[in-house]
Amino acid sequence: MFRLYSDKRAEAIIAAMDREIEACSADYGVPAPCLRGILFREIREIDLMDAAADAAVRLGLFGRDDSSTGYAQIFARTAVNSLRFAEERGIETAEKLGLPPLPPGEDPGYRRAVWLRLNGDRTFNLRLAALTLLSAAHEAAGTTDFENMTAEDMKRAFSRYNSSSCTVSAYGEEVYRHYLRYGGTPRP
Repeated sequence: MFRLYSDKRAEAIIAAMDREIEACSADYGVPAPCLRGILFREIREIDLMDAAADAAVRLGLFGRDDSSTGYAQIFARTAVNSLRFAEERGIETAEKLGLPPLPPGEDPGYRRAVWLRLNGDRTFNLRLAALTLLSAAHEAAGTTDFENMTAEDMKRAFSRYNSSSCTVSAYGEEVYRHYLRYGGTPRP
């Protein structure tokens, strides 16, 4: 499929977000190279089908109410679950991110509000990417302490960010390589 962003353009976007990435890293304890690695992988893969899916959700076409969106390509349902994870652990709250309080259960209206923010607000999208990675790390590696993770733990966390599996995938391997390229510390 026709990709919307070249490698060079993806690098420029990430460079332009440097201050936001560093702030997000400091706030949540997710190493900046992890966030850059995910962004580089996701931005480069955005194609016309993603744009069409986003348009379908925005316009409510074909019964679509969610799609992976924004530079970090996050589904609203995943973002809500990640925010719930973050609130339960005292990491972040919906209110601090400018959202109403999290509803106790599934709420299509709330999910839509989250999707609209993910789609239109790059800082919000990045922050939810960090929270999603923390949730993924907890599920896949049993820890959110990136400083003490092994390479295998990190690859599992990256893999879980992109799928429901906790095993290392090609995605996890690729993002780990980008993490290293962006100055991440090699792990045993």
